[in-house]
Amino acid sequence: MSVVTAKTGVPAADKPRFARGTTPAKALVQLAKEGATGALTVHGEPGGVLFLRDGRVNGCESPAAPSVDRLLTAAEVVDERVWETIPSRPARALVEGGHVTAAEIELCALQALYDAAFFVLSTARAELRFDEGIEHWLGADGTVTADQVCDSVARQRRMLDEVHPSEATDLAPVVPVLRPGLDRVLLSGLQWEIVLHADGRRTPQELAGLLGRSAYAVTLDVRRLAAAGLVTPPSPEEPSTAEEPLSVVPPEPAPTPQEEPPAEPLPHRVPGTFTFEEPAAPRGRRELPAGVSALAVLPGAIDKSPDDSLLKRIRAALQALR
Repeated sequence: MSVVTAKTGVPAADKPRFARGTTPAKALVQLAKEGATGALTVHGEPGGVLFLRDGRVNGCESPAAPSVDRLLTAAEVVDERVWETIPSRPARALVEGGHVTAAEIELCALQALYDAAFFVLSTARAELRFDEGIEHWLGADGTVTADQVCDSVARQRRMLDEVHPSEATDLAPVVPVLRPGLDRVLLSGLQWEIVLHADGRRTPQELAGLLGRSAYAVTLDVRRLAAAGLVTPPSPEEPSTAEEPLSVVPPEPAPTPQEEPPAEPLPHRVPGTFTFEEPAAPRGRRELPAGVSALAVLPGAIDKSPDDSLLKRIRAALQALR
């Protein structure tokens, strides 16, 4: 839920002007000194909106960080169906309806504020616009100073660099390492959730929205995992635009009909024996003795005449079996 309500009757001529090149942090400090009330919109990547009341920050929203309603529903403090019946300025309605205590809603609002402010104030080459009279949709009473927000962001940046100096994993899809090369790995609960849900497509901020956790905390733990060699950002793939040359394949010649080899003559049985005469051998083939079949040549049988007495005994034995 990111609905904002506007107060009417505020002259547009009172909008502060920002000098060219003003960073979101400097613009926030400038508005705080002026005691402004309204919304500072930061256009860029990831961008977002900072809400001020009498020069103090009382809310912040960014596409990179989960909002208050997502944090409450993910923690199962408030049911998602409750938000459908909550009117504008739901902080008071949630407390009066007994869904949360005043301390719970204020603590969750401050967590979402600092979480989103890190990404809003870290937006580079941002375009700034301030609209007076815009209040944060939650309607929480807690506020912090602009200096507190800026100091928190600076401290968060230092902590990121101390954990792992590379920013490659901050906005890239999280890819878990399948074989980290470690015998044992000790993970925190949040780190386990990150590794479990990292699919190579979701960024740390998208994982935070999915899990309903602090986007900065997820980004910090992803750096810890990267420093330990447990996750790594995917290497950028450069699409190839060069066209492959067409290869001309000559047509295959039609197969020529092959002549069938002449059939070899079958051997003839020698009358009165169980041997076969070998037909005339082709050129280059070894000649076998007459009366010996090439299919029944045994070692040592070549160059020996058949034993007639043995053949007669075999024939007599076969006749006796009839």
